[in-house]
Order: sequence, then C-alpha cells, then structure tokens
Amino acid sequence: MNNHRQVKTNSDKSIAVLPFVNMSADPENEYFSDGITEEIINALTTIQGLKVIARTSSFAFKNKNIDVRTIGSQLGVSTILEGSVRKAKNRVRITAQLISANDGTHFWSKNFDRELKNIFALQDEISLLLADQIRENFGHFEIPSFSHVIPTQNMEAYDLWLKGSYHLKRKDLDDVRKSIRFFKDAIRVDPNYADAFSLLGEAYIHAAGFGIMPTKEAHELAREAAENAIALDTENAQGYKVLAYVKLFYDWDWESALAAYDKAVTYGLPDQNEFISYYYIFIKEDFDRAIQIAKKVIETDPLHVITHWQLGLTYYFARRFEESIAAFSKALEIDPNFGEALRFRGLVKGCLGKYNEALVDINKALGLSNGEGLANIDMLIVKILMGKKKEALAIIEKSAYMDSADPAALYSLLKMPDEAIHWLEKAYQERSVMLVTLKNFWVWDYLRKDARFQEIFDRMKFPQSIENKESLEIVNINQIAVTSSSLLNRDEIEAYLQQLEHLIQEEKVFTDPSLSLRQLAEKMGLHPNKLSWLLNEHIGKNFNEYINAFRLEIFKEKALSPENSHLTLLGLAYESGFNSKTVFNAFFRKTEGMTPRAWVKKKIQ
Repeated sequence: MNNHRQVKTNSDKSIAVLPFVNMSADPENEYFSDGITEEIINALTTIQGLKVIARTSSFAFKNKNIDVRTIGSQLGVSTILEGSVRKAKNRVRITAQLISANDGTHFWSKNFDRELKNIFALQDEISLLLADQIRENFGHFEIPSFSHVIPTQNMEAYDLWLKGSYHLKRKDLDDVRKSIRFFKDAIRVDPNYADAFSLLGEAYIHAAGFGIMPTKEAHELAREAAENAIALDTENAQGYKVLAYVKLFYDWDWESALAAYDKAVTYGLPDQNEFISYYYIFIKEDFDRAIQIAKKVIETDPLHVITHWQLGLTYYFARRFEESIAAFSKALEIDPNFGEALRFRGLVKGCLGKYNEALVDINKALGLSNGEGLANIDMLIVKILMGKKKEALAIIEKSAYMDSADPAALYSLLKMPDEAIHWLEKAYQERSVMLVTLKNFWVWDYLRKDARFQEIFDRMKFPQSIENKESLEIVNINQIAVTSSSLLNRDEIEAYLQQLEHLIQEEKVFTDPSLSLRQLAEKMGLHPNKLSWLLNEHIGKNFNEYINAFRLEIFKEKALSPENSHLTLLGLAYESGFNSKTVFNAFFRKTEGMTPRAWVKKKIQ
C-alpha cells in the first residue's frame, strides 16, 4: 500500500503556469488555451521535488495585469510561465516565456508552430523544456520521461473533451450539466477516448453532490464510466480516482477504495488530495494526518477557496472548532460569497455557542442559494443547539429530504432515538454517502450506545482506527525533506568528474552559447538526471552557476585585454558563451556585487 509520504519541496524549484492568453480570432477558443495551460501544469506535477502551483490558484490571475514579482510573492514561487495560444484551422502557434519571479527577468522564451494533430507531443515538449530550464537555474531534481500516450487521434473529440473539462472545473450546477453533455459527445465521436470516460465519471459524482441525480444512479453511472476508462487505458489515474470515490462513499468497500486510490497515485494523481484526507478522517480517524494533507494542498493551491474550505472541514470533523473557523474565514477572504464556507462557519460557531454569529453566516448562505440547500439543515442544527427544539421539530416534521441521513442526524441531536434510527436505516438502504461518518461525526454521539445504531454500524464493517489517536503529535510537514539518494557510485563519480574537467578545461564547451545540461550529458554519455545530481551534490552548483562561472572568467580576461578595447562589453560576454544580456548582467552582479562596467573601470584605474 502507498505510504502517503509527505514531501517538502525547495521553494527555489517552483513554478506557476499562468493561463495562456487566447490570441485566436474566435474568443470562444478560450477553453482551448485554458486546456493547453492545464496539460502543461499536469505534466510538471509529475516531477518530484518541483513545486507546481495548482490550476485554480494560477487561474486566479487570469485577465489581470499584475506584476510577475507580486504574483510570485503571493504564490511562493521562483518562476512564472506566461504564454499565448493562437489556433487557426488545423494549426496552432504557442509562445512561452519563463520569467524570474524575483526580479522579472526573462531567462527563456520560445515560439512553437505545429499542426493541431501534434498538440499532445507539443505539450510534452514544452513541459520538458520548462523543467530543464528550472533545473539548470535552480538545482537538481529528476525529470521523468514525458512519453505522453496520445489520448485520442480525433481532434473533434479532443475539442469536445476540452469544453467539458472547462465547464467541469467551474463546478456550479449548470456547468456540471454542460460538462456531462460534452463528455458524452466526445465519447460518441471517439468511443475509445479513456479520458472522456474518466471525467464523465467525475461529472456524475458532482451531479450527485448537486442533487441533479439520485445517489444510486449517479454512482452507478460513475462506476461504469470509470471502468470503461480503465479498460481502455490501464494507467488512467483519473479513472482510478473516480473508482476510489465510488468504492468509499457508495460501495463502502474500504480496501478496494484504498487500492484504487493507490493506483491513481501510482499513475499520476498527487499524493495530497481531498480523497485521502476523507479516508483518514472517516475511516482511520487519523485527524492529524488529514490536517497535514489539507495544509500540504494549500502550499500548491494557496488562492483556491476550496483548499481552505477543505482544511476547515478537516478541522471541523476533528472537533478543532476554533481552527476550523479560521480556515473557513480564510476561504471567505478569497470569496466572500462562497456559500459552503459560510454555512459551515456558521455551524461551527453554533458548536461553540456563538449563536448570533452562527445565524448571520447561515442566513447569508441561505440568501445566496435562494433558500435552498444544506444550509437549511445547518440552521436546524444551530436551533437545536440553542435549545429551540420545538421550533426545529415542527420544521423537521413537515420537510422533505433528498438524503435520509439528514433527518437522522437532526433526530439524534433532538435525543429522539426511535425516529433517528428509522431514518438512519433508510439512509443505509439508500446508500447515503453520510454513512461513512458514523465512526466519528459528533451528531451521532447520542445514538452510540443504542443497540440498533450499533447493529447498523457493524453492518458497515469499518476497518480498525489508528491507536492512541488522542495522543498523536502533530508533525511539522515543513521539516520533512526530500532525501537525495546517490545516482552514481564512488568510482563513477570520480570518472565523470575527470571527464567533465576535460570538457571544460580542454574543449571549452562552455563557450557554446546554446549548451544545455542535456547536451553536456550527451557528450559525456550520461543521463541528464545523473549529471544534474553530480553537479549539485558534488560540485555544489546548478548547471547555469557552474557553466556561467567559467564564462565569467573568460569575460574578465577579455575585458581587461587591451586588444579588445574596441569591442563592447556585451560583445565580449557573447564571445565568452553568454547568450542573454539580462542573464549576463544578473550573474555578474550576483557574483561580483557590481555591474560589469563598474568592475572594469575599477580594475583599469
């Protein structure tokens, strides 16, 4: 089983990919440029040791004219990728620029012109070039092979998939409906499109959450879609993720849920996500681990309202109410009209006896939803906690419920066990997703000693919780570092260091302005990952620091030589191997503490 190890990434090795600007004549093509951006983000997230800001936080800056240094500071990254996409008929042009978030320096840019049918290979090519540039400038990490399996040969199907994905990411009721239609159309055009099946499965799960479909229908359709995706692509991470949700919340098959989740992680799902936090809360009752994961997700998605809401939810189920309120409040700083954070913050305030504040939050949530939704249940819970039991009971008895677990919880709080068990049994028969909360959700506490509750609980066949959960120490995830294992043995290290010295001192390879780490590794007959490790671990420099140091020494010699007095300093820098004015000036200033011109003037005085 995957051990779900927490990993700390170096903030220097970090990137935010901003939404590529749609430069196409048709503004409706924005979904296409968004899709390109997301695919590049997804590819980069497969690199362990590279911090990649999630789509939702990167897209918070869409259509906003904000300095990249400000963006870098807000997201905690060293590099920003900007770009644009122009789609015309069967061709696409992509421009991309990699920018230092510290000073706004452009240290890499490239244009790509391709036929649309080669879009998947192009996404991988861009991702690989980006990863190389970050590694060359900021230090070692291992880059996997971006051998992207082409998801579909049918560009019409891909176009429909992009549209469906665009709407699914928006996650409101009407967009979920639209996404289902687009994914179905993509499958109709290409019945072998695994990614369309897997996202269709996810859309069905959201449909159940919005009450668009009954729980049973939605989960059975989601299961069918996920199984189709996996049958077509045995390494489809999204398909396994959907299957994990079905197994956990609908089948109540704990082992199969975790097995599906572990396969999803093996095939590319990030190991910090909402699914595993739910598993640790509801099934293992490992609240500290769930909180760690929720905090870790915020590191790569700090501007997403859902990540802070998720942390608040985790604290809520762990009964750490004050911290829960702080997390929900942070979500509301990002979006003051996010009804889910409002209703939960109100509920938590009610648990702390802050009834007036609780009613303000819940009433605002009800106003945003036109009086519909689960905020009505939260309002009844707070009224019960306030002691207004008769008022609450009158409302409960005349209400209709989509999920029978809701009246079960309310009757439990009213200390009416017969009614509570009646509705809880109905919820069990309906396979309510709320049955996974029976272990630790405080609303069931009054029923726990009732033999009828215990009989339903036993039918769930929950696995054993962790031991001594009350005495667990909270682990500081910021102190857990990536371990760097040796990629070469002692003899290999010595041999390659000698070969490297020969290439530098004798062949002067650093004077080639186009020299890259991959090209140098090829000259040495060495894998780029191993050369990167060798430079960083045994020489103590990243590739650019190492190569530019030799270029700088050559420049100094040339700049002080009288025979070069007729040449410009920038011309001498280019002769020394530098290929960028900004990179040369920045490196010189960093090394010598002054500009090249000031240094030369000082030396010749």
